[in-house]
Amino acid sequence: MAKKIFRWKAIVPVVLFLTLVAVLWIIFADRIIHSQIESIGSSTLGTELDLASFQLREADAAMDMKGLQIANPSDPKKNLIEARTVTADLVALPAAEAKVVIERLTLSGLRFGTTREHPARPAPKDSPSRKLWEQTQDWVKQNFALPKIAMQRVDTVKSLVLDPTQLSTVKAAEALAAKADSTRQALTQSLQSLQVKPVVDSATTLANRLAKTDPGKLGVTGVASAVTDVKRNIDQIEQTEKQLEDLEKDVNSSLALLNQGLKDVDEARQRDYAFAKGLLNLPLVSAPEISQAMFGQPSLDYFQKALYYAQLAQRYLPPGLRPLHRPGPKRLRMAGTTVDFPKEHEYPKFLLERGDIDFAFGADTSKGQFKAALTGLTTQPALYGKPATLTASGKIALATPLVVELKGLSDHLGDVPKDQAEAQLQGVPLPKLSVPGLPFSVSPGVGNADFSFALSGDRISGKWSIVANHAEWSADSASQASFGLVENTIWRVVSGLNQLAVNAELGGTISAPTLKVSSNLDNAIANQLRAIAGEELAKGEAKAKAAVDKIVADKVAPLQGKLDGAKGQAAQQLGLDRKQLDEAQKLLEAQLQRYTGGLPGGIKLPKL
Repeated sequence: MAKKIFRWKAIVPVVLFLTLVAVLWIIFADRIIHSQIESIGSSTLGTELDLASFQLREADAAMDMKGLQIANPSDPKKNLIEARTVTADLVALPAAEAKVVIERLTLSGLRFGTTREHPARPAPKDSPSRKLWEQTQDWVKQNFALPKIAMQRVDTVKSLVLDPTQLSTVKAAEALAAKADSTRQALTQSLQSLQVKPVVDSATTLANRLAKTDPGKLGVTGVASAVTDVKRNIDQIEQTEKQLEDLEKDVNSSLALLNQGLKDVDEARQRDYAFAKGLLNLPLVSAPEISQAMFGQPSLDYFQKALYYAQLAQRYLPPGLRPLHRPGPKRLRMAGTTVDFPKEHEYPKFLLERGDIDFAFGADTSKGQFKAALTGLTTQPALYGKPATLTASGKIALATPLVVELKGLSDHLGDVPKDQAEAQLQGVPLPKLSVPGLPFSVSPGVGNADFSFALSGDRISGKWSIVANHAEWSADSASQASFGLVENTIWRVVSGLNQLAVNAELGGTISAPTLKVSSNLDNAIANQLRAIAGEELAKGEAKAKAAVDKIVADKVAPLQGKLDGAKGQAAQQLGLDRKQLDEAQKLLEAQLQRYTGGLPGGIKLPKL
């Protein structure tokens, strides 16, 4: 009886089942992917991401999205970015491994800062991005105590009581002292691991033993063995000296960071002086403090957002071959955490090889055209092997043409991630700024703005500046009648100025940041306030400085000693070890010369 090759009763149900799956996929695939993009995008960015429609084109290995909106995390009524259409060309092979590799992404109809029809939903409280946003807000509150312009009459200096935990100098000094101690400890451990003493002792012992031996009595074999021992010890000395040179470079690099940290401590003390004077409610007369009070908060708002996005990138684009941690899928039991471990020579889980924005604004393309390119954006940078880059330039045809230049770099290939961005805008409508502590506001109008930010390890740097030539100042009419001497003085100065130039610089580390703000209003306001402040202001400044110095003196005073001690220890120990190695090598080379100089009977020993 012939065997049946096909079992039709089993195959028919399987075919029907696969057909049903295919039909369901065709019907519901777009909806499922649409929902996932909105859910994962919102969770990752920490703000609502919406799509009007989504279509997957399996035959073309592409997907089309329309009506993309990403809400501004700091203003739920505004969109951070909006795009009319988004087209992504996919690489088919990685899709079989549940990986998304986009060969080319094209955006059109891009707009910024548009008003949303409905306020954005806040990110879930337990989402990593929401927590990160709140952490950056706390970072601003804990590290920056901006001075305030006092509104009451200058009369007597109030009492001043400071809490050491309020002062950033204390935090910076304690952190630097810990770094100095760890640097000295690391130096000691590194020197111990080099085993310099055993190498010197071994070489010295060999040299002394050979010095007491007559080469003529050893014969050719004995001399050859002795020469081999000498050369082996010399090689070991040279290797140890090379390790000492490498260690010295590392030590010098660490000492340079410690010296930079000492400057950060000094800058922290200046911020604490301003904080203490603010508690006395004295009118500000120092030029930098005027700008800190008036424009410090708007500057910090920009830097906080930049830090948030940089840290967000480092969270979801982990450096090196570190695993990526992300929340697990929702289920009845605890969701847990999904961990992706990267494997070399494989496609990343997500890769955008190139994204392009190239479109014109308005009917007249000669007046407005914008181009941008984003390359190498991936969740596993080490697998891709190249940093992500962003370049953009163009002109937007507004009432006054807006010229835009953007640059960005995200290098997460090594263990220390580096993220930086730069933007230059000419003819940009600048937002209205309120003056904290005073019933004033300024509308800069159209002007130029520059912004840059960089995060490398824990070091941060940033710059923000605006220049406007048609600024308009306004005051609250209800409060203007009750202006005192200080408010009237400031109002007389600013109300007559049409030009506004502000420059803010961020520096230091995340744990000990510094902020400097200056403007063209500084000297104009400061000179007028100096004339009215008089002796009371001088007494208040002296009191504030004395209160700060009293608290931080025992923290700051030992720092220079610690740094000098670390530097002296490094110089002394490295110099001593190098000297001992040099002396041991000279002893061995003397014996090498002695043993290879000749043998009995004029026999020369060949070089080894």
